Amino acid sequence: MTSIATNTPALRVHYHGITNQKAEDQATERLASGRRINQASDDAAGLFLSERIKLKIRGVDRAIKNSQDSIGLLSTAESAVDEIRNIILRMRELSVQMANGVYLNAPDRNYAQAEVDQLIQQIDMIANNANFNDVKLLDGSFQNIGIQSGHTAEERISLYFGDRSASGIGAASIDVTTQASALAAMETLGNSLAIISNDLSMMGAFQNRIGHNISALSSSQKFSTIAYGRIVDADMAEEATNLSKTQVLAQANAAMLAQSNRSLSLIMTLFN
Repeated sequence: MTSIATNTPALRVHYHGITNQKAEDQATERLASGRRINQASDDAAGLFLSERIKLKIRGVDRAIKNSQDSIGLLSTAESAVDEIRNIILRMRELSVQMANGVYLNAPDRNYAQAEVDQLIQQIDMIANNANFNDVKLLDGSFQNIGIQSGHTAEERISLYFGDRSASGIGAASIDVTTQASALAAMETLGNSLAIISNDLSMMGAFQNRIGHNISALSSSQKFSTIAYGRIVDADMAEEATNLSKTQVLAQANAAMLAQSNRSLSLIMTLFN
């Protein structure tokens, strides 16, 4: 039917033009942002999934930093304990020396005791002041401290250090003022050294464990980031092709709209 009231061809062309313009706008936005999902309407299900993955990625990233901080804490504690070990070794060396019968109680062993007393005070100073970010490490208060080592509440590593003051390791009453007391000090300091050596071994084990945890988290973060990108990132080659297609269609749409409007002029020939 020939009609001037309703230009059916133009309406059809206009409908396809609107659809094409929407596709062109979407391709342009994706190319500009580099994202396939820029609003929920682009892919509601994909957006929901991507946000869950993004939550995990950010949590894992923070957990990696937490684990690295804990290695710094362990290194700080290890350096302090290692210095306490050196002091214990020196004290035991003095006790072995004073256990020898060639020394007098006064003044020889008294001079040795003066050094032992100063070393005991230094052990206490180290134990009471060793800290990481003002968190005391060796004064006995660092017990079952949780390290958030993953993005879930269940992923926690518990660290603990004992009291490593002179009294905590049994070295507060070392006496080398007599040969007999020096002999007893040798055994006591041997036990203190065993405690310190156990601490160093434990700290090394903790550091190895946390190192493996960082490796596992880094791997998880990598693959989660890849999965996230596959969901939300735009395929630039595909979107460039879509843009070229829609631009060509836009030109064709304009030409067809002009053609459909021109066809109305043919109706006027019916009146001639």
